[in-house]
Amino acid sequence: MLYALLALMAPLWDRTAAQGEATDTSAARFLVVVATALFAILAILVVDLHRDELHALGLVGGAEQISAIFMSP
Repeated sequence: MLYALLALMAPLWDRTAAQGEATDTSAARFLVVVATALFAILAILVVDLHRDELHALGLVGGAEQISAIFMSP
């Protein structure tokens, strides 16, 4: 999944090839940004959905109580 995300973001890094092309790539860059944002939202939702399983594996922190000294009045 990471390789697919990097492949989507590759045109953003390759500015020399984009300048030499006759076509406009601004729409493609906008689509890359939108796809990256949707990927991040999906990742957050998947972690939230499987929080109990991840907590059982020790990959996600639990709901430990915050000390009252760190809370604002």
